[in-house]
Amino acid sequence: MNYSDLLDLLNSYSLALATMGYDAQTIAPKDGAAYRNKAMAILAGEHFKLLTSDEADTALTEASQSNNWITQEGSKYLLKELKKIKDIPHDEYVAFQELVNNAQISWETARDKKDYNLFKDDLHSIIETHKKLIDYRKSNLSVYDESLNDYEEGLRMESVEAFFKVLEDELVPHLDTMIEAQAQRPAFLDAYVSTEKQRLISEIVMEHIGYSKNFGYLTETAHPFSSTFSINDTRITTHYQEHAFTQNIFSVIHEIGHSMYNHQVNPDFEGTPLADNMSMSMHESQSRFLENIIGRSKEFWTPLYPKLQNIIPEVLSDVNLDEFVFGINYIERNPIRIDSDEVTYPLHIMVRYNIEKKILVENASVDTLNTLFAQEMTRLIGITPENDSQGILQDVHWSGASFGYFPTYALGSAYAAQFYEAMKKDIDVEALLLEGNLSEIFKWLHENIHQYSGTIETQELIKKVTGESFNPNYFVDYLKNKYSLLLGIAFD
Repeated sequence: MNYSDLLDLLNSYSLALATMGYDAQTIAPKDGAAYRNKAMAILAGEHFKLLTSDEADTALTEASQSNNWITQEGSKYLLKELKKIKDIPHDEYVAFQELVNNAQISWETARDKKDYNLFKDDLHSIIETHKKLIDYRKSNLSVYDESLNDYEEGLRMESVEAFFKVLEDELVPHLDTMIEAQAQRPAFLDAYVSTEKQRLISEIVMEHIGYSKNFGYLTETAHPFSSTFSINDTRITTHYQEHAFTQNIFSVIHEIGHSMYNHQVNPDFEGTPLADNMSMSMHESQSRFLENIIGRSKEFWTPLYPKLQNIIPEVLSDVNLDEFVFGINYIERNPIRIDSDEVTYPLHIMVRYNIEKKILVENASVDTLNTLFAQEMTRLIGITPENDSQGILQDVHWSGASFGYFPTYALGSAYAAQFYEAMKKDIDVEALLLEGNLSEIFKWLHENIHQYSGTIETQELIKKVTGESFNPNYFVDYLKNKYSLLLGIAFD
């Protein structure tokens, strides 16, 4: 088997699994889950069997010596990924895939019924199996550092905690002052907007941003996510809440940020491992940049807001643009991570990071995790969840064993602020937004970030784009400048 044939087979398995996985979380009937999950696990096992075969090892090793740079780098990337799984017994790998597929269902059921006990046993099995699979790597890293490394190469607990320390020192002391400086919470944030009208809102937002149906697709799910099938097939989801219509808006914008990243990689990478090998912190930098720095700005909404008012005049006809912008940036202690503002959002990530440490470093019992989660929310955010669905069950990540992913959200927000400062030196972002011209912004992102996919490691890319190493103070300064203008307050 040669390298090209190997990629064709691997890509075919991946496409089938991606399609089935997307359907399972969106349109697939729940009663068919057990049959579907077993089939998906077997198919994942065939992908695993192929990738770990002697034929694949030979093809990848030969390709790594190729004179073609894309072939060489793609095969090296796959060899590195192969090293993580090559010692896992096939039966254990397949069993784990079926476990996480079924856990998705038990998590949804537990969340809907607000009962952690319905998910607890699956979570215990996932945690123990995750540890065992990490052990097969025979790594010198701890289980949690190895988990973090999966989502950004080189990321360690030490660097995550150093970043959080900056936020605790520079932002958290100002939280009460910022909240108290706000006027009353705008009523439109809780107004009823039908799902039908929210779908229309999604359409105008996608059109304004330039998210084309030629390469993109939107549907609905319990927990919003994006999936990449190919460079020109990048699908997103949202969740409609009829008394929280702005949450859908920013969910859609966030997922478009992910989708556009995959769409704008070098087209020569199509069909190779380089098409989708960027770190998740880089991915989150692009979604958080579009959602917050762009999507919550007055300039973004200036040309778009009249269209929004036309769809829901009963809600927004008496709300001017400044009032709307104030509302979509309103700071409050919200129990739900994905509904949180930019200032309190990192605190939600700290909660999850601390719980993941308890799981993977301190070996905390699953029997106490929901209580520990609630206690961390109270301590860090100042709000106690009313039930498990507002606490430990609100995120889908652990049902899929995505331990180590959460820090990428907060780091991505900080990376985005640093990229934004670099972008402003090259183009007039505010003027472009006022014109409704996002194409020039995406052109800059393509030229400086997107085209490379993951061929440049995260910290190296930050330095290449901004001229300096990662500096979390850009994020702190961005938030302070933004809210000093919005709230009319000065920060010490």
